[in-house]
Amino acid sequence: MTLTDTRSSSDTPPAAAGSVVPTALERVIGTGEHEAIGRTFILSSLALMAVSAAALAAGALRSLSNGGPLDVSDNVWNSALVGMVLMGAIPLLLGLAICLVPLQVGSKAIAFPRAAALSLWAWLVSAVIFAISLALDGGVGGSDLEASRLGMLSMGSMMVALSLGAVCVATTVLSHRPVGMSLARVPFFSWSMLVAAPIWILTFGSTTAHVFLGQISQANAAGLALRYEAGVAWFLRAPSVYMLAIPVLGISCDLVAQGCGRRIARYGTVQALIAMFGVFSFGAWTQTSGGRENILWIAFVALAAVPVLGLLGLIADTLRHQKPVVSPGLIGVLLAFLLLLGGMLAGVLEALNTSGSGTLFSFEAVGLGWAQSLFLLSAAFIGGLAALSAWSRVVLRASAPNAIALGAISAGLIGGGLLATVFFIQGLTGFGLNLSFYNVWVAVAAAVLALSALLGLMLVLVTSRGNAPKPADAGADGLTLEWAKAELSPEDQALLMSAIVASPYPMLDFRFAGEAVEEDN
Repeated sequence: MTLTDTRSSSDTPPAAAGSVVPTALERVIGTGEHEAIGRTFILSSLALMAVSAAALAAGALRSLSNGGPLDVSDNVWNSALVGMVLMGAIPLLLGLAICLVPLQVGSKAIAFPRAAALSLWAWLVSAVIFAISLALDGGVGGSDLEASRLGMLSMGSMMVALSLGAVCVATTVLSHRPVGMSLARVPFFSWSMLVAAPIWILTFGSTTAHVFLGQISQANAAGLALRYEAGVAWFLRAPSVYMLAIPVLGISCDLVAQGCGRRIARYGTVQALIAMFGVFSFGAWTQTSGGRENILWIAFVALAAVPVLGLLGLIADTLRHQKPVVSPGLIGVLLAFLLLLGGMLAGVLEALNTSGSGTLFSFEAVGLGWAQSLFLLSAAFIGGLAALSAWSRVVLRASAPNAIALGAISAGLIGGGLLATVFFIQGLTGFGLNLSFYNVWVAVAAAVLALSALLGLMLVLVTSRGNAPKPADAGADGLTLEWAKAELSPEDQALLMSAIVASPYPMLDFRFAGEAVEEDN
């Protein structure tokens, strides 16, 4: 039997009398406790998302003041987009997973807790270095050679660190489940992370190889920029960019079931649709010039809409049968689905344009491609904010203020949606980005997206201080195991965890069993 390292900081013995008590900062840096690691991921990703979006707004304003077009090959644009993906959306979702997945599968700790901590700090240090390199005219495609080398290497290091965190999450789902919880009964968010983890690892692994190959083969900044376009930028384009939305599908299904207080029908079908979307998200084979705009690429880009539409139908059926309790989290996942549909539409149009180029359609492929990436990036970010709000009592140990949560989600929708719409219109009309109002749109949209990240940061800080706390026995709305700690007494938790998991909704089963006992008495 294979053993995995699952000790957390809660397993360490108390400090001996007279020993030096570590400070709060030392405890955070040295912890192997998955909730602390996940919260630090979340907090840092929101701050860095704000920095990345603000850099994009500044780049658009600079183009406007110079009277020139918004150049999508500019290093600020490329670096900001890389930052919003690798420093914002994916770390936010990974932090939620590190915090929630062990609880969802009934584990006291994440698999390989020290590796999870290493993932956090390696990613955070690399992200800070990437931001510094951009300030030094490096980042992605900068004109300063040493700063560009630093930016590319730190980008590769972020990918390696995020892959390590994904390994920890996937291993937890595979090996730390309680008795009776087969993979067919794993909660949707945990299932979606199990699907996303290998896609992220394979995509980041292939991309990182090109990053480090560029350091060896290129001797100037222009060569590094060409290496990025030829061997790295594909991970931000279809179909690879779909990988951003895989966890959002699981979050949406879990929060809809929670809001309606009922089981989602056809559980296995939902899992199969999420897995199907994951298959269509694998795009490492498109990194060569011959891998794009062929029949296989068209099929991957267009058919990815099928599982999304299938999940939307099952979610609509659940909402039809049971009026949900409206919350910021539920509103957020529905808005994230709206943005995801926008990304699917852009992808379908791009596929149709490729198949009928010169005959039926004359869309501008570059604009549609960037629109699709931005729609999916925005969907991933809003989905993460929605999950943070809905699971705040589990992640942050208090109820998040609805006003701040709604403000963050609304700003993310306006900023991300507007930013994607700019390029969607450009792709449909074929207008070049050489008009001043495009720069204004991008600057405003990026600034609003930065505001959304700052409001999300405020949400974490305010809630973590215990603002608007909710007693543990004040209502039971969770359906899966992560809610046991927030809703049940220690005695009931022990009773629940000693039982065999008989369905995907153990908390719901436990409450029904309790009601049956009370009726018998």
